[in-house]
Amino acid sequence: MAREQRIWRIRLVFQIVSLILVNSMIFGVISFGESPLVRDIYLPNATTKFFNNAPTHSIVYKIQDTLASEFDTFYSDLVIPLFIFLVLVVLLGRVWCAWLCPLGLPQDLLSLLRKKLGIPAYHLPRAAGQALHATKYLALFIIIFYTLSLGIPGSGLFEFRTGLAIPYEQLDPNRALYVYPQIALGLLPPSTIVPWLSILTTIFFLAMCFKIRRFWCYICPAGALQGLFHRQALFQLKKDSSKCTSCGVCTRVCPMGIQEVYSERKKDKVTHRNCTHCYKCVECCPEDDCLYVTFLGRRFLSSKSMEHFDIEET
Repeated sequence: MAREQRIWRIRLVFQIVSLILVNSMIFGVISFGESPLVRDIYLPNATTKFFNNAPTHSIVYKIQDTLASEFDTFYSDLVIPLFIFLVLVVLLGRVWCAWLCPLGLPQDLLSLLRKKLGIPAYHLPRAAGQALHATKYLALFIIIFYTLSLGIPGSGLFEFRTGLAIPYEQLDPNRALYVYPQIALGLLPPSTIVPWLSILTTIFFLAMCFKIRRFWCYICPAGALQGLFHRQALFQLKKDSSKCTSCGVCTRVCPMGIQEVYSERKKDKVTHRNCTHCYKCVECCPEDDCLYVTFLGRRFLSSKSMEHFDIEET
């Protein structure tokens, strides 16, 4: 389907550019990666600090540093980055997940490879999908609780702040996926340690995301953090229920297993907290203007009636 391919290619361009920016120093853009301003703006929802040679800071570490300094760095380490984070999350919502996340492109490429090999995707049962979605909120709570505990003087854990890593850092597949290439390119010393948990998680990530579309998005705490603001985001997925024929295409193509877009019959706003804004449902909906996307209330992408369209997931 030509239209679908165009949208997929546009999203692919965004993902590749984002990947280059995340690894800017690998591609020789040294000043970009060293800019404090860019580190506060780009990927402000990052939940780890290990991202060497990347233009990003972690908002959870910013909170920890502010607490540890007894608010001496209140404005530089918390107020400004937190303000930028809130503005960007309101602007983008979870659009970041499908269009900019450094783990989004590997997931989509693995799904594309599986499709090219003729291997069908595994569709999670609804109960299993809901359980996985819940785990990311548990992970987010643990990260925030752990970060605050390490940052507050007198908490009993403060003395371990420099030597005790946030648990998610040991599990994040980003570490193995992006640290090893930096070692190979000489940007990091060969002695740089990648925890075994991160290596095992990366293997798990590759295997699961090959078989299950966007598996990591089900359990990602960064996605959970953005999902909390999905109602305030300026990007919104909407539905004209009068044009819905209950064909169920939107449910079948959704990589996150969201059924509310299909089942909603009263409200026009159908943006779900688990929606990554890939807009596969809009691409594949066969009814004119039944599903559409708005930014600041203005429509810029709508479903179109087609005689032939590909509803196979990618």
